[in-house]
Amino acid sequence: MTAQSFLNLSPGEERTGRACAWIEHEGRVLMSARDAWGWTLPGGGVHPGETPQQAAIREAWEECGAHGEVVGEAVRLSEGADCYPVRLLGLDASPEGRPVRWVRPESLWWACDPQLCQVLEARGRSVPPPALRTVVQLLRRIIFRIQAVVRRVSGVTA
Repeated sequence: MTAQSFLNLSPGEERTGRACAWIEHEGRVLMSARDAWGWTLPGGGVHPGETPQQAAIREAWEECGAHGEVVGEAVRLSEGADCYPVRLLGLDASPEGRPVRWVRPESLWWACDPQLCQVLEARGRSVPPPALRTVVQLLRRIIFRIQAVVRRVSGVTA
C-alpha cells in the first residue's frame, strides 16, 4: 500500500527525545494527517540542543502551520513522547503540506484515539472504558485501511 508522503522539514536521524503539542481551541484539538493513515497530534523528534518544549512548538508549526506557546506541564505518552499543552496564537497552512483537522477530543471516536485518550485521562477528563476503547480502535484501524485502499485504487492522494 502506497502512503502519501509529506515534505519533511526536519530531516536527519539524530534525536534526543520525542515531543508533541496538544493545541485545544474552542473545545477542539488540532490533529495532523499521518503519512500512512489516520491522524495524530503534531509532534516528532527533539533535535540536539533543543528543549522538548521548543520541539513541540516547532513540530506544531511544521506539521499544522500552528503558531503557539507552551502553557503547562507535559503528559508522558506511552510511546515515549512528552505532550505539551500549547496555546494557539495563529494558524497558517501546513509548511509540510499536511491536511489538518480540528476534532472534539471527548467524542467517542476521538476519545478512543490512544494519544488523545492518554492526555484526557492525565488531565482528569472522562475517557471511555478500556473494552470500548479496544473495539473503537479496531474499527478505526479497519476504516483507515479501507480508506487507504480506496485512495490507492481511485488515485486520490489526500
